[in-house]
Amino acid sequence: MGIRTTAALAAGVVLIAAAPASAQATAVCNLTAPYRVVIGQPYKEFTVYASGVCSVTGTSGWDLIHPSQGSQGGAYFSGGNRQSWDVYDFHTIGLHTWRPSGAFDNNSNPLTQNTVQSDIRLATAAWISSKRTADVVTLTGTSLVYSTDYDKYYKRSAKGAFQFRERGTTTWKGLKGVTTSSAGVATMAYRYSKTRDYRFVLYTTPVSWDQASATTTR
Repeated sequence: MGIRTTAALAAGVVLIAAAPASAQATAVCNLTAPYRVVIGQPYKEFTVYASGVCSVTGTSGWDLIHPSQGSQGGAYFSGGNRQSWDVYDFHTIGLHTWRPSGAFDNNSNPLTQNTVQSDIRLATAAWISSKRTADVVTLTGTSLVYSTDYDKYYKRSAKGAFQFRERGTTTWKGLKGVTTSSAGVATMAYRYSKTRDYRFVLYTTPVSWDQASATTTR
């Protein structure tokens, strides 16, 4: 709001009071990191980004924290805006939080930082096969999960579902929920004379991510 003095009024001048420091916008420094992190190979490189004042000058850092296992590394920047994040297959599974550990501009003024999360889980694979005999369609789904001990996928019991999609449409609908056997296999058969697309999907669990198979048409 303008502040008018007697001299200023006489001269027709309006003086503008500067906003107090506490009312000025605080500079920020933000981290961008992938939320869904899939472990499906011995090692994978991800990239995390810093944005704001700290991406040009200054320094910033975030610690990666698991709720029960504590520190799992972090990301630290010095005048740059990107950094590699190496995730090995022995990384702790679960929801992690990138917590601010400090950020400053090139004049050592503190910057505000955000908090983001990365959810690290094992990769899964879903297979489907199908056959038709007259009007009976038989579907077989197979569930697999990545093994960090052997660096390969193995069949295992898992919850999932068979889904269908009418030809010419894009919407998948549930057909039947199933749990695969210890050998990772589930089968269903039903009568339906028209041609449909089918797929087999696996649900997300506390240690593994959801996955959908390729499409089969019968």
